Amino acid sequence: MLLATYNGRRWLPEQLASILDQDGVAVRVIALDDESTDGTHEWLLEQAKSDPRITVLPRQGASGSAAANFYRLLRSATTGDSELVAFADQDDVWLPGKLARHAQLLAEKNSDGVSSNVTSFTASGTRTLVRKNYPQRRFDYLLESPGPGSTFLLTPRLARLVRNILDADDGLALGADYHDWLIYALCRARGWGWFIDDTPSVDYRQHEHNAMGANVGVGSGLSRLALIRQHWHRNQAILLTRIALDVADDEQRAGLQRMFDLFTSRGTRARLALARRSGQLRRRPRDRQLIGLLIATGIW
Repeated sequence: MLLATYNGRRWLPEQLASILDQDGVAVRVIALDDESTDGTHEWLLEQAKSDPRITVLPRQGASGSAAANFYRLLRSATTGDSELVAFADQDDVWLPGKLARHAQLLAEKNSDGVSSNVTSFTASGTRTLVRKNYPQRRFDYLLESPGPGSTFLLTPRLARLVRNILDADDGLALGADYHDWLIYALCRARGWGWFIDDTPSVDYRQHEHNAMGANVGVGSGLSRLALIRQHWHRNQAILLTRIALDVADDEQRAGLQRMFDLFTSRGTRARLALARRSGQLRRRPRDRQLIGLLIATGIW
């Protein structure tokens, strides 16, 4: 299990305990701290002294973002050929059967990746189901992730694929702003299966320092609309499509190339052609309608 940290000392005891206490599985934690100033790194080193399941990697300087720290962690960590790979944020709480259930689902669904719904919670006690398991669409992986990366469990071959892409000479993958979105895109483009579980596996803490929140509420929606207007979302989709083309199987390649051509064209005909494909681009029905409208009007 790969744990990325940055100034999370106040939340880590609860999170780490929920990981180490997982039912029915053998857990190994590899942590990388991103130059915290609140004692996080030192606290992790103390935990590692008393628990051989914990390894703390040497710090590598400030990475600049949560995704960049996860990329460094994935590239630096040594995992075995038979080890499943999970990711953990510093501020969540894992439910007791998370890893055992997801390992079983990987086998039962013949998938290389699994994620799940989560339950967001606030300091005031508000709890909200964040649903991610709407039916997958042909190209949803180009515009969204299958849930928070803290719910992910990967097969060894998917973890190797991600590492290889991150280590590529062109460095394209390092420009993806969210590691969960990148991993999902690589898996699906390769033609491998991904399953999104309807059972929440993580209590997803909401606070002022979230790198990526639960995307609930009017304020969250307005923030994302602002990014869409700045074409951040479109540019990330273009980048992920380029990366996906590098790993795509024959069944995916032609369709991906067509999507890339539509993403990168600014003409009216291409925009309308892309809008007609909006049903392939997002899982939740209202999101498909919204992205179609944003594309058709030129906002996206």
